[in-house]
Amino acid sequence: MDGLVRAQVWRRIQAFMFDYLLILGYLAMLATAGLLLTLGPIGGEWSALVSTPWRKDLLAFFTTVLPVIAYFTWSERSADGATWGKERVGLRVVGLDGRRFGGGRALARSVAKFLPWQMAHTALFYIPGFPMASADPPAWTVWVLGAMWVLVAAYLVGLTQFGGGRTIYDRLSASQVVEAGG
Repeated sequence: MDGLVRAQVWRRIQAFMFDYLLILGYLAMLATAGLLLTLGPIGGEWSALVSTPWRKDLLAFFTTVLPVIAYFTWSERSADGATWGKERVGLRVVGLDGRRFGGGRALARSVAKFLPWQMAHTALFYIPGFPMASADPPAWTVWVLGAMWVLVAAYLVGLTQFGGGRTIYDRLSASQVVEAGG
């Protein structure tokens, strides 16, 4: 790690907040499209398309989670090694040797990073009546949501000094987030 300065937790959170602005903008566009599809002339067909939990889950994965994973993978494997948010804050993702890391490791990092989001989608879509008139959830959904929160907590602990400043997804991909000037 010669010459590299590991990013501080607050800078990483700040960078993710910038990226989250992009994600929120994208989600707002998707919500608008979904509303237009629901209320538009093909509303019946659209409702039929999203009539089962597994269809909702697949649609959510392919329209939200997968594009976000692709954005983070593409950005962090680029020559800059940074998403838009990391660029704003002056951070980049590199391998443990300080060099740019490849697409496979960037993909593994992004998949692990956004796994809790997909876990939440999957569990919530299988709760009968969710979100308007939720009924008793199947036991497995409670376990998946619990595991999701444990994973999120582990990610946050990893960011701290106690966790060594590297999350589980950093460790799985043999990566680190460092100051861009280093």
